[in-house]
Amino acid sequence: MLRIYQFLFVALLLAGPASLFGQLSNVTDVTLTFTPVGGGTAITATATDSDGDGPNAFQVNGTIDLMESTEYRLSIDVQNTIDNADLTTAIQQNANDYLFFFSYTDSLTTSPAGDGNIDNRMDPMDYQDQDGNSLPVGLLTNWETECTEEPSISGSFRVQLQYQPGMKTASSTSSMGTTEFNITWDFDVNEDPDAPPCENEEEIITDVTLTFTPMGGGAAVVATAKDPDGPGPQSLEIENDIDLIESTVYELSIELFNSIEQEDITEEIMEEDDEHQFFFAFTDSVITSPAGDGNIDNRDDPIDYKDFDRNNLPLGLLTDWESECIEDGTISGTFRVVLKHQPGIKTNMTDVNDGGTDIDLTWNVNINEDTDAPPCENEEEVITDVTLTFTPVGGGAPVTATAADPDGPGPQSLEVTKQIRLAQNTEYEMSIELFNSIEQEDITEEIMEEDDEHQFFFEWTDDLFDSPTGNGNADNRDDPVNYNDFDRNDLPVGLSTNWTTKAAMTDGTFRVVLKHQPEIKDDMTTIDDGGTDIDITWDFSTLVTSAEDLESPNAALKLAPNPVQANLSWLLEGDQLADKEVFIYDQFGRVIYNQRLQSIGWNSVDVSALPNGVYHLQVRSDDQSWVQRFLKID
Repeated sequence: MLRIYQFLFVALLLAGPASLFGQLSNVTDVTLTFTPVGGGTAITATATDSDGDGPNAFQVNGTIDLMESTEYRLSIDVQNTIDNADLTTAIQQNANDYLFFFSYTDSLTTSPAGDGNIDNRMDPMDYQDQDGNSLPVGLLTNWETECTEEPSISGSFRVQLQYQPGMKTASSTSSMGTTEFNITWDFDVNEDPDAPPCENEEEIITDVTLTFTPMGGGAAVVATAKDPDGPGPQSLEIENDIDLIESTVYELSIELFNSIEQEDITEEIMEEDDEHQFFFAFTDSVITSPAGDGNIDNRDDPIDYKDFDRNNLPLGLLTDWESECIEDGTISGTFRVVLKHQPGIKTNMTDVNDGGTDIDLTWNVNINEDTDAPPCENEEEVITDVTLTFTPVGGGAPVTATAADPDGPGPQSLEVTKQIRLAQNTEYEMSIELFNSIEQEDITEEIMEEDDEHQFFFEWTDDLFDSPTGNGNADNRDDPVNYNDFDRNDLPVGLSTNWTTKAAMTDGTFRVVLKHQPEIKDDMTTIDDGGTDIDITWDFSTLVTSAEDLESPNAALKLAPNPVQANLSWLLEGDQLADKEVFIYDQFGRVIYNQRLQSIGWNSVDVSALPNGVYHLQVRSDDQSWVQRFLKID
């Protein structure tokens, strides 16, 4: 029977991708039509391949000739003249499997900014059509040409169509799937003699003033920079250092002025707030908050913005800063301010490399001792990421549970990002990893170095485990926990522990508390002693992995191909679950693969490394599961 299934599957493959998956065949004509949004004559560009899937390549017919400062709607038409088939309609009908990518000379278009998303999927692209999963397709896109003072500016425009069955997502790239065609046209943007002159996008700024005002009262600190010749060859020059007092919270306001034309540039930035953003970089040893070294090297690093544009994106004319505590003397560093002009492109992902630069200034900054300030406190660690890894002692794939803190030392606390899902009747060794992603610090390593100051305590719903018994030692220090690691005084730490799940299916909660107990940790200290570095509670459940459950297939779960050699695709029919997990079990019911998913539709997993044999794939939600068997072959 197996040979018959294999034969039928091979026959389907030989029948051609179009019959099985909807892949295009014999693409002979591609037509680009640029229609001015404001009205006017449409511009077309074509490419032809007379033999379709044969050895000949596409031949480009002519150049894309557009007018400057014009918004166009681009539509793409794809045809198969060999078989007289409308492939545009085929793409629309199978939109979940197709995605157009684009690449172009960045000096030719104002919008979208950049040079296209072939080299980087996340670069901006103004798609106007979507598939059934609300993902872009690309048969319709919008483009705005650059303004030019020259008769014309030239470059290239590239269109690539990818077939991505079962793998198209919000982040799938131009290298994934099968390339249907990849065509490059010459691209000219021509001067419009009736158009107004191109505007000078960047402002003339002659004076920059930073004012640091202590939030608790006191004299403001002012730092300035001046440009003596405005638009001339000289640049803005720093006039003085930034001198702050230790352990003080300041509100920083920035004022910009054009003394040549007597223009308040600060006011203009406020009027065009959705086009501007300030970025900052600083020596991390001089500033306590925000943590890190600024968002110039990484847009997502924390900055305490206090003003936001009409799209609720940060601006930066007002920010908060807290200076470091020092024991004596002065500590020094640098403070850099960059103002970017990002008209039409500013988003929550644009960074210091996007748009034009209005200012880029670096001051020296000094933090001075306050003789009346209390001594510096021993601060608790900043922990942004917590990972629990449960490794089956008898073999199998590890299972992870995670928590993350989006703002580090800010007001938000650690939030669970992946719950605990284990197999029944299984012994696990659990390891804990802690990390500070803001300052790139391995907190696990620091705990190991200071093991006599730290201890993990645990609490869980009673009857989750055969071992340890009870409900944990958070309420009673002497209750059993299977610690595997001990400090230099032979007291438990808790970075490594052992746990054996019940044979029956169970649900509950699992709490982990890390206490910092410098100079007080002993064999009697409890969860109430010392400072708390983390206190996190995960939801906990064990999976149904009995032979009866694995041998009860669900028709709603589709696998293809089966038998499989490399990539196994699966689809849950009628799937509306935004959050689910997929597991693969070996013939002994052991979990050998586990991944949490946030996608709907076809998904795939690489099983090429598995030995030949019979396996089960299970898709699980919080209250339901679906199982199908598959055969791995070479």
